[in-house]
Amino acid sequence: MHSKEIRQKFIDFFKERGHTFVPSSPVVPVNDPTLLFTNAGMNQFKDVFLGTGKREYTRAVNTQKCIRVSGKHNDLEEVGHDTYHHTLFEMLGNWSFGDYYKKEAISWAWELYTKEFGLPKDKLYATVYKTDDEAEKFWKSETDIDHSHIMRFGDKENFWEMGETGPCGPCSEIHIDLGPDRCDKKEVPGHVCAVNGGCARYIELWNLVFIQYNRNADRSLTELPAKHVDTGAGLERVVAVLQKKKGNYDTDLFQDIISETAKLCNIPYGKSEKTDIAHRVIADHIRALTNAITDGASPSNEGRGYVMRRLLRRASRYGRNLALHEPFLYKLVPAVIKSLGDVFPELKNNEQYVTNIIKAEETSFNRTLDKGLSLFEDICSVLTAKGGHDVPGSDIFKLYDTFGFPPDLTNILAQEKGLTLEMAGFEKEMNQQKDRARAAGISAATKGIGGEVMHEGKNPEEKHAMEKNHTATHLLHAALQKVLGTHATQAGSLVEPSRLRFDFKHFQGLTPAELEQIEKIVNDEIKKAHALEFIDTTLDKAKAMGAMSLFGEKYGNEVRVVKIGDFSMELCGGHHLKNTGEIGVFKITSEGAIAAGTRRIEAVTGNYVTGYFIDKDKKLTAEITKIDEKITALSQTITSLGGKPANGGDIVTSIAPLPGVVAITNIDMTKKIITDKQKYIDSLIELTKSLEKEVSRLKTSQAVAHADVLLKNKQTLNKVAVIIETVENYDTDMLRASAEKLLGHLRSGIIFLASKNDGKLAFLSRVSEDLVKKGHNAGVLVKTAASITGGGGGGKPDTATAGGKDISKLTDALQKVRELISKA
Repeated sequence: MHSKEIRQKFIDFFKERGHTFVPSSPVVPVNDPTLLFTNAGMNQFKDVFLGTGKREYTRAVNTQKCIRVSGKHNDLEEVGHDTYHHTLFEMLGNWSFGDYYKKEAISWAWELYTKEFGLPKDKLYATVYKTDDEAEKFWKSETDIDHSHIMRFGDKENFWEMGETGPCGPCSEIHIDLGPDRCDKKEVPGHVCAVNGGCARYIELWNLVFIQYNRNADRSLTELPAKHVDTGAGLERVVAVLQKKKGNYDTDLFQDIISETAKLCNIPYGKSEKTDIAHRVIADHIRALTNAITDGASPSNEGRGYVMRRLLRRASRYGRNLALHEPFLYKLVPAVIKSLGDVFPELKNNEQYVTNIIKAEETSFNRTLDKGLSLFEDICSVLTAKGGHDVPGSDIFKLYDTFGFPPDLTNILAQEKGLTLEMAGFEKEMNQQKDRARAAGISAATKGIGGEVMHEGKNPEEKHAMEKNHTATHLLHAALQKVLGTHATQAGSLVEPSRLRFDFKHFQGLTPAELEQIEKIVNDEIKKAHALEFIDTTLDKAKAMGAMSLFGEKYGNEVRVVKIGDFSMELCGGHHLKNTGEIGVFKITSEGAIAAGTRRIEAVTGNYVTGYFIDKDKKLTAEITKIDEKITALSQTITSLGGKPANGGDIVTSIAPLPGVVAITNIDMTKKIITDKQKYIDSLIELTKSLEKEVSRLKTSQAVAHADVLLKNKQTLNKVAVIIETVENYDTDMLRASAEKLLGHLRSGIIFLASKNDGKLAFLSRVSEDLVKKGHNAGVLVKTAASITGGGGGGKPDTATAGGKDISKLTDALQKVRELISKA
């Protein structure tokens, strides 16, 4: 069976038994700052288990995208080195919210695996919690499993807890014996293959969790009023077993991606263990990256962003083992979407966005990867020479701080050489860096005393201005998500009396139309004069309300929700206005990138918008004056060269000056005036360009005409026709045009022109092709003249230019040029 068929059979089996199919939630948790990533199918039902939320259904089934990058369920360093660890995986699951319980869960699990999927009963084992007599009873009464295959284990293996306190309960796992040849610990002294024995022979296929207790603060347990079922089966493992593959990476879930990698590097999977590990790491990590970025994560230096960056850099490094030295990961995105796009359609909708972010991040790291690898080789050489085995912490830190190598990436490199890392030294360096950063920012830190936040006092006017900007950031955040998408989440902000700054997740620059739309939405919400609501509640209730929380923020049990009409609702403890109308007006002043996948908007509000436009108008007016002066000068030059400027010489005065900025009360008119002035400047710039072209044309024509005069001064040196002349105020184009005209007359000869320009010298030489073959060199001539006059330059044997600074040395320079030609 193909993985798509296996996934669908699971879903259909439970739909037929009254379960509602619930789509996968994003792998980036929604309104749950306690999680880096969605790591289990139950995450989106957490409020139901906590008793703070309800659903219209009591039975559910789904396949959930999950990412696990630490803890007992996953060790990043193992991913790719074995055949069954992953960062991203699909969790097939079925749930009962106070409906059926152990009997049905056990019976259906056995029926699905043995009848629908046809797994051999004699190879299946069931584990139950050490005191769970009820679960063992149902395994015996509701299934025909070999009773000797029912085993009891303790807290570590068979008791599930949501956290230190809260809903919890025993679990029952289904394991399969894949045979003695699948053991990967045969060389470990004393190893015995067994269920939960730690080798690849016996693997877990399904976990049935029975949530029946509440864990109290004193670690005691009390019965819950309603009991729930929460099951999870890793699709990758199930597919591997049903497709009779030796490992998960041999299934179609990974092979389509591995095949694309093989095409890029021309190294097939199965060639060697070293290249196979690289193939597996890359296939796993690109799946995780594609799904996480689609759902709103982005590589950065902290939180989940740092996890993403680690995965990308780890995969990029393993690409070197496949001779992939240029960015390549982004080229695998289509293969991931082909594999998973049907079940997770959001992947198809974000293909270009994901591709762009991965390409930018990969390109950035690629610039330093080879340098970092070179440094690591140097470190190893020194270490080996001394007979050492531990890479010093200072070197680990340098690789991290200078070249972006996470310690786990350095550890991979070290392991390949039989070395270990001196992590204590690295941690010391990291702590010192944090201390330096903390010391540098202490003067500006919103200071803490006893865990409470102390706000530095401001005068009433400044405080009110800051409140305007703070409330405006909430409106801006909501507007960005409406225009750009829900991935445009906050990545940082700054609120001052005079401005606001807002960083957000988005890959590409915003278009003028998008900025205009965002600005309009914010101003429309300001005009609606929403009264702000401040709701003090619990964190769980706030999330149930749909309030947006910021990842990385530390929230207590009691939180405040700031609600602005039906437009914005965020967790926030800061100072705000009472009404959005108090903002007055909102104006975006700049937008740009600050990192790969992160953009920054700066804006002003209220009276500061007036100041912004007045300042902008002054700058535009000054620019108009400056360009006008340049146009006048160009017109005069054209006249002096015998030309006629456009409009009979009345270029500047024919355009009347625009009025000044009007009152801020008419924001639309103000913006129109600014826009008109900018358009006026654009038209003047175009006019300037045309006049500059006319000046250049006239000067070139003058130079060509003057060539006839220079031609009369032709002389012969060493049987070569030569023209060596000095001219006044010739630019490079004029020198080139004159030289071309002169050489055209000579056909065979050497031209050397020197121009005096505002106390400086410009040299140009042209040598006909026949004389170049005989050893004459224009580059040597101009370089010699330039060195004598304190300048420099050069070029090709047939054409060269240079500059000089000392006009008093010009005669000596020209004499030297003559000598060189005579001796050539």
